[in-house]
Amino acid sequence: MGHVLEVDNIVKQYGKSKKNSGAATLALAGVSFFVDAGEFVAIMGPSGSGKSTLLNCISTIDAPTSGSIRVAGRDVTKIRGGELAKFRRDQLGFVFQDSNLLDTLTVRENISLALTIQKKPTSEIPPMVDEIATRLGIAEILEQYPYQISGGQKQRAAAARAVITKPSLVLADEPTGALDSKSSKQLLETFSTLNHMGSTLVMVTHDAFAASWCSRIIFIRDGALYGQIQRGALNRTQFFETIVAATTQMESEAANAR
Repeated sequence: MGHVLEVDNIVKQYGKSKKNSGAATLALAGVSFFVDAGEFVAIMGPSGSGKSTLLNCISTIDAPTSGSIRVAGRDVTKIRGGELAKFRRDQLGFVFQDSNLLDTLTVRENISLALTIQKKPTSEIPPMVDEIATRLGIAEILEQYPYQISGGQKQRAAAARAVITKPSLVLADEPTGALDSKSSKQLLETFSTLNHMGSTLVMVTHDAFAASWCSRIIFIRDGALYGQIQRGALNRTQFFETIVAATTQMESEAANAR
């Protein structure tokens, strides 16, 4: 399996420009890693560590100051304008903390919208939506509107929308942050199903329970890569305990460095 995502020496600075000669804030300090096809990877780190900035750069919402980010073999830092919008639409799927479903559309219409934008033949869209909705256990809410369903159902619908176009990479930013424990578990089960279906996922999270569903954890601290751990043969409970221990150590070292 090849690398779906290659992050190479990414640096991100804020606050310094030709008009502003003051000291710059270094949000990312030369981060490098890769994600292979079929992986489910979590990015973790303390508040202010740079993990959200990193995800913003990968998702093309923000541009790094230097370095390269290759998604499906293309360096997204070199794509511009309409070509970048098309690349984002075709190659990236997104699940945010807020589902961002359109309230005036039914769940079916929300999921279908991405295919309509891609100019998929109208006759092919309903069976594609029905298939992914059935796989993710949301077929019964397809004709309902977002205001009629729970937060967890909204996030599962958002996950269906994210993968319906078969993107190379699905990015999730704190997707369980606004959910109760039951809805969080259902969403993580949905992500696991998508991963087993072949989707490659990268999730930013502060939650060790959410991270325990992943196959690998990348830790970021002070804008730099702190370390990585693999799940390997560990069950989810054992991996959760390993993540908690690693997180505790990282936070302790950060506190001692102050």
